[in-house]
Amino acid sequence: MAMSLAVGLSGCAALEEQVRQAGEDIRQELSKPDAITADAPFAGSPAEKFGDGAAAIVIPAAEPKGRFSVRDVAYAYRITKKILISAYLHKPTLMGGKPTAYARALDPEQRKVFLKGLDHKNQSKNTRGWVASFAPGEAELVGDVIKVDGKMSARQGKDQNGDPELWVNFEYRFVYTVRKPGTDKITRVMAYDKGRMEFWRDAPGQRLRHWVGDSTDSWTAGVECRWDDGFIHPSYPGEADTGESGKGPVQDPYADSTPMDEQECANVSDI
Repeated sequence: MAMSLAVGLSGCAALEEQVRQAGEDIRQELSKPDAITADAPFAGSPAEKFGDGAAAIVIPAAEPKGRFSVRDVAYAYRITKKILISAYLHKPTLMGGKPTAYARALDPEQRKVFLKGLDHKNQSKNTRGWVASFAPGEAELVGDVIKVDGKMSARQGKDQNGDPELWVNFEYRFVYTVRKPGTDKITRVMAYDKGRMEFWRDAPGQRLRHWVGDSTDSWTAGVECRWDDGFIHPSYPGEADTGESGKGPVQDPYADSTPMDEQECANVSDI
């Protein structure tokens, strides 16, 4: 009798465990993001409402800023857009190639710095991270659309010597859908950049020069952590992160950004 009772209790425990496990499996399944498909690569994502490509980088109406004319401001906006397009939307650059379009868009002096450091083995000198480049062989763009959302605005500022400069502040998100080559694994990656373009004249009457200033905040999401080569390494579904795992609470990559510490690796929600 005692043995029968023990068997009966064990059977109930096993059934309860099966029910508990089934419930857990259902919860996990429901919590999974919808699978990303090549036919609708942004379906269900906030990025679906973003603009498409370069057309989404909208130049504001130019107004004079301090000693800088309407013509100066309009020129500064055009150069800023050109820089952003070449850094984040130029297909050869995105696929890990030589970023020739970005280099051409730079001021000659900054161009020398960029090209000298491009893919430098010393990561403190490597300038590959100035542009968005997926590691060669690790990603293929899905479709022709890159989703873009952001803004830019101009104001007069001063350089370190107190001389006037025209600043164009910008903040943009670029969302890519990529596939791991040779597989059906698809994911989304976001590049975020909040920074400033600086414009000035070496002397009155001379042409405006420009410089890509340091970013206030710049990061990528949906990537493997702590790769230190300047390239973007997507994190694909069902694969272990070969870099460092993210730390801290889950952050929403679409929310207003709180600047991240340099080299910080955080957890983010679905892109």
